[in-house]
Amino acid sequence: MSNIAPTAASTIKSNPKLYFIIANISKRRNIQSILKAAVAFGVDQILVVGQKKFNFDIQSTSDRRCDVPRQLHHLGKGHFRFHVLQFEFLHECVTYVKDELHARIGGVEIMENALDLETEPFTGDTAIMMGNEGSGMNQKQIDACDFFIKIAQYGDGTASLNVNVAANIVMHRFCMW
Repeated sequence: MSNIAPTAASTIKSNPKLYFIIANISKRRNIQSILKAAVAFGVDQILVVGQKKFNFDIQSTSDRRCDVPRQLHHLGKGHFRFHVLQFEFLHECVTYVKDELHARIGGVEIMENALDLETEPFTGDTAIMMGNEGSGMNQKQIDACDFFIKIAQYGDGTASLNVNVAANIVMHRFCMW
């Protein structure tokens, strides 16, 4: 029997799952781009909060325009599923993530206590949540997060990235971790 203590790396779950929470994102194009990236990066489930003006049902026969990009419609058929769950309220989504998925919620926001993405702040199954395009995360979103992630920026310009660009960077880093 070894006296060597387990390292942080040895206590991390193998093949952790990535989930993505869409809440408070207002632009259709950003949501569609995030959906495509979520599929590309193997997100296990996309969790949508509110967003009543958008239609995520690719099987829908209603007259409402489907907001899922056409490139993803074939994923609703066959063995590979494009998995979207919708919740009316954020607290319902948070309960599902914590009690059913047993995942931590990581908010992507420029905050004093945010962890640098380069440090790979993930410890297992993670649900990523972004802020609004203009105002960032609201207080309910901030309160729901277990930790925060920030993306280092090196230029002298604005300290902000497009929500879709930031989401792609975080999902990619999770996959590389």
